[in-house]
Amino acid sequence: MFVRCIGTGSSGNCYALYDNDGKILLLDLGLARKQILKGIDFNVSDVVGAVVSHGHGDHAKAVKDFENMGIPVFKPFDETKACPLKIRYGSFSIQAFKVPHDGVPCYGFYITVDGHRILYATDFEYLPCSFKNVRLTDMIVECNHQTELVDKGQAKYPHQIKGHCSLDTLIEKVIKENMTSDLRTIVLGHLSGDSANPEECLSEVQSVAGDGVKCVCAAAGLETELSLTPF
Repeated sequence: MFVRCIGTGSSGNCYALYDNDGKILLLDLGLARKQILKGIDFNVSDVVGAVVSHGHGDHAKAVKDFENMGIPVFKPFDETKACPLKIRYGSFSIQAFKVPHDGVPCYGFYITVDGHRILYATDFEYLPCSFKNVRLTDMIVECNHQTELVDKGQAKYPHQIKGHCSLDTLIEKVIKENMTSDLRTIVLGHLSGDSANPEECLSEVQSVAGDGVKCVCAAAGLETELSLTPF
């Protein structure tokens, strides 16, 4: 199985997670409908559902479009209606959990499929829960900024610090605290264009994860194999 990045960053976030039968779970819908459809080669019939972390446009832009197409969208952040925190779309079993995002309702997802145990989390200051006991095989996680590169004079500074995960937090509080010998893949997403150096972030994460774990920075069009054997 594999994950394909359709878009990442402030311009829009969307990933397509493919199971072993080619069925697709979309992770966030922060791009235009046509762009997402192109990203999955227009194979709409293979999409079993979508999960959306929160209501900001760079994650939820196409929610209505996909709902109007008849595709189920799991959006636990919508507090106007009762929503279960656990759901199943095709072979994908999905558990939602709340994460801090500068006061905006936001959720991460623990996904199991075809023997994989996957953490998908973005737009979080820190993770409020541990996944050590479930022995994650894959992480698709935000690495938004390096603290020393953030411009404290920018208007967005408080939101960036309170609403997004730094490289240091990712390494110390997400990877180190949840990594076991079962971990195989880490995909870094939502890197800031002006306060994150992809090569440096990737190098630091890889040094912590070790040689048996494949670490990549998400980029539009990039496909990453998810394997249960060491790389």
